[in-house]
Amino acid sequence: MSTTATKTLPAFKSEASKARFMAAYDACLQAWPVPFEQIDVATRLGTTHVIACGSADAPPLVLLPSFAGTAAVWRLNAEGLSRHFRLYAVDVIGQPGKSEAKGPIRSRRAYADWMVDLLDGLGVARASIVGCSFGGFLALNQALATPDRVDRVVLISPAGTFASQYWKLTYATRIRAPALKLWRRLAGKARPPSLADLGPRRLPRDMTWAALIGVTMAEAPRVSVTNASVFSGAQLRAIRALALLLIGDKEPLYDPEAMLRLARARMPGLEGAIVPDADHIAAMAQPDDVNARIVRFLTAGSGGA
Repeated sequence: MSTTATKTLPAFKSEASKARFMAAYDACLQAWPVPFEQIDVATRLGTTHVIACGSADAPPLVLLPSFAGTAAVWRLNAEGLSRHFRLYAVDVIGQPGKSEAKGPIRSRRAYADWMVDLLDGLGVARASIVGCSFGGFLALNQALATPDRVDRVVLISPAGTFASQYWKLTYATRIRAPALKLWRRLAGKARPPSLADLGPRRLPRDMTWAALIGVTMAEAPRVSVTNASVFSGAQLRAIRALALLLIGDKEPLYDPEAMLRLARARMPGLEGAIVPDADHIAAMAQPDDVNARIVRFLTAGSGGA
């Protein structure tokens, strides 16, 4: 699926910068564990890039990444989830990836309208959504804005949503800086990256993706992103879609147990669980565990974690 040519905002500082990013992105695709196709969908905010895999007849499942994580962040989950669903892993518009924004994104309503265009372009009338971090915020935002288009949602350590966090600061100090350090340490090395390259710091399980994030941080592509705001109690109570909240026990943004209690209190009916030995991107840290929880929740009559 292709789009007509449109003017887009320059995301990279130079063609060389873009080429380095695309090479790292394509390295993730070369390691994708199942057959896939790349789809470009025209939306009101610009061309949106999607990695699709799994049977075309399976129930659709949209995967929204953490901020700047790209669709490639779901690589370790693709094989297990694609046995049950038609996966659409999305490069969120306005963030690093192969999507190309036409202009700045100014509101969460703009994201909801963009998602409607995306679903329409994919020929999907209704889908479940799994979102990590900023993607979790977007998933619940969509369930609120377009309830007829969303079946169920799985939120993995969502930014904002239930309580305010200084998520952009945490992103810069706990994610961006280590990723840039990794990229610098790997630069010029002929051998593949190993877990020893970052020393004692907790490392991403997917080192191919870690290399992509390192390049992303080094090249500092321009982004357009709204704040991951907190939904009001009335908004949370109005959401009809069944929802599951998963938080890693080593979550750096907030105390996992306290956030789970708060979220359940603010959104009646919310299911939730703490994922053992997992950090902010729990689906990557523990792909088999998180995949099983997602499948169980999305396919069961009453959910479950």
